[in-house]
Amino acid sequence: MAKSQKKQKEKIKYPVKRSSKILYTVAIIVVVIPILLLGYIYITTKENKGTPTVGSRFDDELTTKITSEDVQKVKDALVFDNAESLEVNLTSATLRITVDMKDDSGSDDVDQVLKQTYDKINELLPVKTYFTNQDTTKMYDLDIHVYNFIPTDDQTDGWVYKEMVKNAANKKTVTDTLSSPKDKQTVTDIENRKESK
Repeated sequence: MAKSQKKQKEKIKYPVKRSSKILYTVAIIVVVIPILLLGYIYITTKENKGTPTVGSRFDDELTTKITSEDVQKVKDALVFDNAESLEVNLTSATLRITVDMKDDSGSDDVDQVLKQTYDKINELLPVKTYFTNQDTTKMYDLDIHVYNFIPTDDQTDGWVYKEMVKNAANKKTVTDTLSSPKDKQTVTDIENRKESK
């Protein structure tokens, strides 16, 4: 009798339905595809680690672009007797000019070079054309830095650092003296607090 039961158990086979195979296949696909996508994203990110993303907000938009030749013309035009070094670059949609004057240059000298720099740029690259937003187009920003020296430690006697900024969204330029505080009373209060501690 035991033998006949074993034979019956061996004979009974549970047929695997075709729909179950399809369900398993779909489930595997649903799980594997996101894993493959995440793996691809991880691998490509690891490969591109440390390389900057390069692009320009002006691609196919500007009718008047500042070219590398224009930047070189600006650099060639900016020659000052009392300047030790000059740097002109176009990065992040900003034409940035930095003029390092001789250490003994005063505030009037820095003001004069700042104004002359702006005027020469306006001659070569008119501000209304290149540095002022048009109706539907964003244009470049202009940033001019002029200073006589960079102070070391707390020796700021005679230090003059001025910056002129012309944002494309603004109609006028803004000039700031970075070497002296706008609110001297606040600076005095902070220094007094430091001394009292």
